[in-house]
Amino acid sequence: MDETLRKRLEILTAGGRAQSLDFEGVAARVATDRFLAIEAPDAEACARFEEMMLGALAHVDAATAQRIAEKLGPCPAAPSAVLARLIALGPDSAARVLAAAPGLPAALLLERATSGEAREAVVIARRADIDMTIVGALARRLEPEVLRALATNTTTRIDRGALFALIQRARVDLELGRLLLARADTTFDRTMLFLSADTSMRRGILLDATRGSLAGADDLARMLDAARFDALGAAEAGDLTRFSTILARALRVARSAIERLALDAGGEPFALFFAAMGLSATESQRPILSLRSDLAAALADPMSGTRLALQAPPRAAGAILAALLPGRPRPATAGEYAQRGARAQESGAPALGATTAARAVNRA
Repeated sequence: MDETLRKRLEILTAGGRAQSLDFEGVAARVATDRFLAIEAPDAEACARFEEMMLGALAHVDAATAQRIAEKLGPCPAAPSAVLARLIALGPDSAARVLAAAPGLPAALLLERATSGEAREAVVIARRADIDMTIVGALARRLEPEVLRALATNTTTRIDRGALFALIQRARVDLELGRLLLARADTTFDRTMLFLSADTSMRRGILLDATRGSLAGADDLARMLDAARFDALGAAEAGDLTRFSTILARALRVARSAIERLALDAGGEPFALFFAAMGLSATESQRPILSLRSDLAAALADPMSGTRLALQAPPRAAGAILAALLPGRPRPATAGEYAQRGARAQESGAPALGATTAARAVNRA
């Protein structure tokens, strides 16, 4: 922008203010168009443009600021002070600058990633030049759209800490889980994202858990074993609420967490509860259908994921369920086990001391 134009625009805006007319928006748009028309603006041209814009932007409306931000954002010669002023004018103009401006200072990106509006954080999450500190700040945000934008950004590496935070959120945000599973650059235990996995990947997770079950702990399987008789009674009665409540108390988790797994459309997480209790596929079929008649076709198909889940060893099923349930399930105390065993014997059921491993011998 040459000196003559700058002076003319200053005269125009000064005359407008004297007559209570707003010419700053017009002057800012004209100055921006002229600046962008310069192929390689020198330092003097940038300084004149910056001086003109800093004065004019203080008086422009939101719509004008957005139009200027959209045009000026991608320009590599745009003065940083002008871009910073556009960012300060509101989340809409800020998002346009943050999405397109090359070489923005890392400190500015970090500040907006941490405390900016969600729409600002979304466009930052899509940038290819964000460092690990910015990635970590974005991963700690709560808005699903921000986390999903970060997960889809395959040009940026997600470090271990940020990935852990995303996985924890993905346990309740299935779309985020699907996006993380689709990334080729991350290595993590897919078990926690079982609900987000497709049928093929669920089968792989089940097979991996089965292979590793001999070396794993069986705390969760023992906890479900203690609740087996009450849970089966509720299931055969078709009472999903009571079934979920019994398992929730046994595992020390919220009932909603059990219901979420029990109502999964694929049926595999629901089947894992019965496998973890040491029941065979044949023994599980009646209580499952009493609660989920929609799984009849899956139970009849020997190649379905639901049937595969029912055939998982109790330890393998328990390991997957432990990864899917929020928090860390706490085993029941010895006194609680004794009380449950006494109730079971009074009802004529086998003692609760029988282990899930012993019952797994004749699994279908």
